[in-house]
Amino acid sequence: MRLPSTGRWPQRLALIYGAALFLWFSVEDNTVWPVTLFGLGLAMLIMGLTTLGKIGQKVIPVRALLPLAAWFGGLTGLGTSIATAGLMFFKNALHAHVFLDFPPGLMLAILERAPVWGAVGMLVGCGLGLGCWAFHVE
Repeated sequence: MRLPSTGRWPQRLALIYGAALFLWFSVEDNTVWPVTLFGLGLAMLIMGLTTLGKIGQKVIPVRALLPLAAWFGGLTGLGTSIATAGLMFFKNALHAHVFLDFPPGLMLAILERAPVWGAVGMLVGCGLGLGCWAFHVE
């Protein structure tokens, strides 16, 4: 199986993500789900660009697809937790209210969920890897 190479689409995707993040930073919002989706997007963008930059256009054996997909998913899940807490911190620092948009207890609760989010990401990666493996044509 051959992975695609990076072209112009990752740059465009990163610009779209950055513009959406810039707009979200300017809005008064203290709900958890948008920042979690932005954290997931950031983790997927970093993992995808790193993976395609390192092993893009290389042939990987089909037997290595499942472990790589699980590894990718697990790191994306862990990265989602860290990125979400980081985005919460930066939004608090940017707005600098007396009453924080995201209290420290909430940020710690997000970081406490990192192992579970990593396990869920690993399971999603395994599922996607098995799907790719099932539809792989020699």
